[in-house]
Amino acid sequence: MEKEVLKSGKRSLTGKKVRFLRRQGIIPANVYGHGIKSTAVECNEADLEKIIKGGISRIITLDVDGEKKKRNVFIKDISYHPIRDNLLHVDFYQVKMTEKMTVDVPLAIKGHAPALDNKENFLDQQLNELTIECLPDNLPSQIEVDINGLVEAGQSIHVGDLCSGEGITFITPEDYLVVRVAQAAKAGAEEEEAEEAGEEAGEPEKVGEEEAAEEE
Repeated sequence: MEKEVLKSGKRSLTGKKVRFLRRQGIIPANVYGHGIKSTAVECNEADLEKIIKGGISRIITLDVDGEKKKRNVFIKDISYHPIRDNLLHVDFYQVKMTEKMTVDVPLAIKGHAPALDNKENFLDQQLNELTIECLPDNLPSQIEVDINGLVEAGQSIHVGDLCSGEGITFITPEDYLVVRVAQAAKAGAEEEEAEEAGEEAGEPEKVGEEEAAEEE
């Protein structure tokens, strides 16, 4: 698959001065990697948002103005404003295409679980991403979780049940629960359990009072 290209420029403004860049629709970023000197760059906000929307778990080609060789990178971290939720900063991790990398990849639920046709059942997702190891060219944008085989409450899918794909090794342990079909507790049953628990909790106090009276 052809990698998407993101153009960027070398950045001279740092610290609090980067706010002037954001006002112009430019997002400050940094490129770093194993054995690679960190480089301050800047990207067009609209172009960067498009890349992020397409999925951050993939290799993109970073074309830095003034550099003859393009860089193979993936988005390592994204910072957003805590209130306005606008994009503030991005970290790119530069990879070597011949070396395996360890990265977190999002999980995507696919299909329909027949068990969910029962209104009392619901899908309980325990994991949203997996840690995998692979060469950059084998990095998937997501790992699919097929739930078509979940036909009744109590059934589940673990990491070991997922298809890793060619050249991909799961680092997340196989016994980790991914999703399960759970059943909503009935209100009547909860009340009955609460009453029983209350009665059991009251019995020791009653016995204690009788013993105290006998001692007197």
